[in-house]
Amino acid sequence: ALIGALLGACNGFMIHRLKAPSMIVTIGTQYLLRGFLLTFVGTLFFMVIPKSMDGFGRIALLNYTSAEGAKAMLPASVLVLAAAAAVTWFLLNRTLMGRAIYAMGGSLSIAERLGYNLRVVHIFVFGYVGLLAGIGGIVHASTIRLASPFDLVGTEMDVIAAVILGGARITGGTGTVTGTLLGVILVTLINNVMILAGVPSTWQKAVIGSFILLAGAVFAIMASAAYSGLRNVLFTRAAIEADNRQLATLQLALFRLAQDIE
Repeated sequence: ALIGALLGACNGFMIHRLKAPSMIVTIGTQYLLRGFLLTFVGTLFFMVIPKSMDGFGRIALLNYTSAEGAKAMLPASVLVLAAAAAVTWFLLNRTLMGRAIYAMGGSLSIAERLGYNLRVVHIFVFGYVGLLAGIGGIVHASTIRLASPFDLVGTEMDVIAAVILGGARITGGTGTVTGTLLGVILVTLINNVMILAGVPSTWQKAVIGSFILLAGAVFAIMASAAYSGLRNVLFTRAAIEADNRQLATLQLALFRLAQDIE
């Protein structure tokens, strides 16, 4: 987890220093580190994990056995998800750092004018995300009780789909923890339903991609409608103010005319 936080902080520093898009930098470092690990560590599965991780992966909050004998369990790892979501929600909604994050997502120049230290915020945000990624990797290895270099490869599109369907913008500035969780649940349900229905894995990616396009189109239409509504309101207000100025000028002229007549 600490290594993830350190690597994330390095990403944040590079993004701030190079003024590069965050998605480009993070995807680039992802493939760089993955290639490094596959080259120097290897492609072997690590079947032996620490006993503490193995014991945590076996803890079940809820066990269920169907009439046919099938067993299902609710792992304790769901508590880690709940804790991470709660901490992130508090960070975004109850701290000054959260306001800085939303401000930077909206506009870097405006955030800088407001007095936020962009370098500190960049390093903190990506360091925090790296910490969560490290914790997620530990929980995943504990759940399946082995470490594989090929696990979770290619899930980036699922993550992007969940975030977009949850109401967040890739460019930043908007988004909530609750919406993201709902997006994750929706994408997970879609994948599970397609697996149960026997849909090939290639079509599963196509469906997820179509959801991303659909969500992006819907949000673009909503943003355009909101912008048009705001523009109409501003034009209406400007017209009212112009009418008020003309009325005031007319009243002043009538007042002076009345004085001249007297």
